[in-house]
Amino acid sequence: MILQKTAQIHQLVLLVLSCLIYHADCLPNIVILFADNLGYNDVGAVTDTSGNFSSLTRTPNIDKLGQDGMKLKNWNSAAALCSASRSALLTGRYPVRSGIFPGVFKPDAENGLKSEEITIAEYLKQQNYATSIVGKWHLGQREEYLPTNHGFDEWFGIPYAMAGGSLDNHLCGFDSNATIWLPLFEGTKIVQQPVDLTNLAQRYADKAQKFIERNVANHQPFFLYVPFSHVHQLCAPQQNSCQWASKQFSSDSPKASFADAVEEMDWIAGKVLDQLDKSNVANDTLVIFTSDNGPWLAEQSCSGSKGPFEARWFRDNVDPDCTACPLDYIPSPTEERPRRCVFAGKEALYQIDGVHCGEDVGLGSYWEANIRMPAIVRWPGKVPKGKEIMDMVSTLDVLPTILNLIGVSPQVDLDGIDVSPLLYQNATNTSVFDDRILFFWRDGFKDGPLPAPWGRFDVVAAKLGNIKAWFYTKSAHYNADEEVLHDPPLIFDIISDPAEAYPLDPKEHWHTIQKIIKKVEEHKGTVDWNEPLTLATDPKFYPCSNRNAHCRSDLKITIEAQQ
Repeated sequence: MILQKTAQIHQLVLLVLSCLIYHADCLPNIVILFADNLGYNDVGAVTDTSGNFSSLTRTPNIDKLGQDGMKLKNWNSAAALCSASRSALLTGRYPVRSGIFPGVFKPDAENGLKSEEITIAEYLKQQNYATSIVGKWHLGQREEYLPTNHGFDEWFGIPYAMAGGSLDNHLCGFDSNATIWLPLFEGTKIVQQPVDLTNLAQRYADKAQKFIERNVANHQPFFLYVPFSHVHQLCAPQQNSCQWASKQFSSDSPKASFADAVEEMDWIAGKVLDQLDKSNVANDTLVIFTSDNGPWLAEQSCSGSKGPFEARWFRDNVDPDCTACPLDYIPSPTEERPRRCVFAGKEALYQIDGVHCGEDVGLGSYWEANIRMPAIVRWPGKVPKGKEIMDMVSTLDVLPTILNLIGVSPQVDLDGIDVSPLLYQNATNTSVFDDRILFFWRDGFKDGPLPAPWGRFDVVAAKLGNIKAWFYTKSAHYNADEEVLHDPPLIFDIISDPAEAYPLDPKEHWHTIQKIIKKVEEHKGTVDWNEPLTLATDPKFYPCSNRNAHCRSDLKITIEAQQ
């Protein structure tokens, strides 16, 4: 027995010495796959047991990831919109603390993520990680705010959403002079403008694979962040296409169906996972897959499924005449078309039918369709294979969990928590998560210090365990329905009632309600209000590869030759 114990101690000492000498070999590689506006039920691996999912989308690679890893079926987005949710992921802090509100950073935004915010990449870089981002950034497009100034060694991708600029054969309605072309960056330089969507997915996959291959050869731990440009729709007007994919996935590329776009995103994920296998580092790599937000439901066939998250109580109680329109369209009802939405283009009036505001409960809201995210974590030998958990987890938790894995303390106070006890084999003492509370901030109020349509930024809901308490209810974005105050809060058990159909009796849950109200007040008291960074814009900040060539990279030689 003594000899056995001595041998175990000897092995442990050797392991520790090995880590000290070959530090890189002891640090896990980290890959984060982050979808854009993907619905919970658009991924087969996390489909609810009733089978209520979109049969139009196929995600074999992500499904396989789910089989090999853990499915976190109560993963919550930390924000209602893209810029804020990405800030929360990278910093572990509520976006209100960073000034990432209201709305999102526009393509001509003056500001971006501040330099004092410490990202996952910066923490990992301090530990000798190679760091790369392949895909969408959306935290400021000016050079000082780009990923390479936030801890990433390299970046290949698009600075904001796919709706942020024109493409060949798809001119944005706001681009009246045909100069606001969607740019593709490498580092701090625009390498293509407008980006060619017929092969963008293949270029994304190639960059990610080569990054893995190179750093494995160099025996250097790596952090690969892949925030997909998929499945955000293109800019208005929709014309005859609103989604996009390469020739490999759409015979009419770059035009594509939503299903085409999802399948292409899954293909990119598959190429990244294949490279981990080829490089023999899959067992040494923590892989996290999730989405920033849910589907933009007013976009209808251009977006994903809300699945079981129907927000049924809200649907039945909001003004029946309220109409939600796709991006940049406005309601213009007629007797024959009560849901008509219009977009006044330069040469034509575009028309489309919107949806009832009670159906627009995805992106831009805090109904479950926009915050309950598909989520998978894989780390062979560390995270149990095939396990599902319903513990409440947030995108805020990614950074603190990673810091714990590499033995680093945060340099600032974080809102996220280390959830590694939920992930590990034979984890114990997970009861600490029972009293976990999440706060949900949004804009879109009728009144407040911010200009219309934002009004003010406030906590509209909070979650404690199974209970979700609503202080204000409203549909997504800036639809015509005004926020409704609930006092006492409107409460649901979102585990047994994910459709938010049956409000609970507040008298029977009074203790929980009082606890939530107290926690919300305490939380608000910790917020040192920052200037809202998303409001300031100026056309001079639109990315432009060559102002003498109408911001088109492919016209540079022709125009210079004419001068």
